[in-house]
Amino acid sequence: MQRRTFLASSLVLPAAVASTAPLTSTVPRGRGHTKHAGKFKISLKANAIGVDGTAEELLESAIKHGYEALSVPAQGIEGWDVKRKQSFVGKALANGIVWGASGLPVEFRESEERFKKDLTALSVHAQNLSDIGVTRIGTWLISGSDTMTYNENMKFHADRLRECAKVLGEKNIKLGLEYLGTPSIRHKARFAWLSTGRELKELIAMIGEPNVGVILDSYHWHTAQETAEDLMIWSNDEIVAVDLNDANAQLALNDQTDIARELPGATGVIDLNAFLQPLVEIGYDGPLRAEPFSTTLNAMSNELALAATFDAVHGAVTEVLGAGN
Repeated sequence: MQRRTFLASSLVLPAAVASTAPLTSTVPRGRGHTKHAGKFKISLKANAIGVDGTAEELLESAIKHGYEALSVPAQGIEGWDVKRKQSFVGKALANGIVWGASGLPVEFRESEERFKKDLTALSVHAQNLSDIGVTRIGTWLISGSDTMTYNENMKFHADRLRECAKVLGEKNIKLGLEYLGTPSIRHKARFAWLSTGRELKELIAMIGEPNVGVILDSYHWHTAQETAEDLMIWSNDEIVAVDLNDANAQLALNDQTDIARELPGATGVIDLNAFLQPLVEIGYDGPLRAEPFSTTLNAMSNELALAATFDAVHGAVTEVLGAGN
């Protein structure tokens, strides 16, 4: 299940607040931008900003627009021979591109039959990703259920994600889990489930595999009413990826929805300084990306969406942390 599809089908958003922040970037920056002061890499996760293309086309786009990392879909390199993989990796390295976190190609939320089918195929996907050097995969967790209580949901996810983690661990790939702090999602379900980092820590302990960590998102950190202190429970090794987003200025905290998020710095609702500074203190050096699910961004051409997203992330980071040497 694509997260965008789940959110769109489960939540109704008034058209008046579908997007509040103007996106003004029109010219790609290329690689001439000022370097930011963080150790992390500004990463392109194309499907999160409504951009499509083959893996090779997305690599070209990442290079052109100045990104430092790229999320490669496992299905995007399916069937590639060794020569094609080597060429792809060589081009990325030559242009200073490392790999971000790919998506977990397993539907673990549905039937046992579907889960087992996807799990069987996971080893092949993991091998393909490992062949090009990908070491991070991530997925998101629905923060509620109409059929499972809190404890039942913990066991269900621990059992299934443990099996995924074992397969990925054989290929030295980390599995990152993202909690959703959005109250409107949590309260929609009959039984609320985990929606904070501390609860996710408990799930990771239940899974019990050393390659399982967290995907942090400034939006969910904000909507879960977490603080800088809540981020300090994670080590650099445990953070698989970080999403940098802003919230909708027209919605109160409890009314925020995942499909009304904004690019970082667009509204100033989220204190990005309070979010980024702990990550710098932790020494986080992985992928940093935007995942706004913005209708305005989705309506843009690929080129404009790529440029606007890079400018927003880079601008927010340099405003908070300053430029590097």
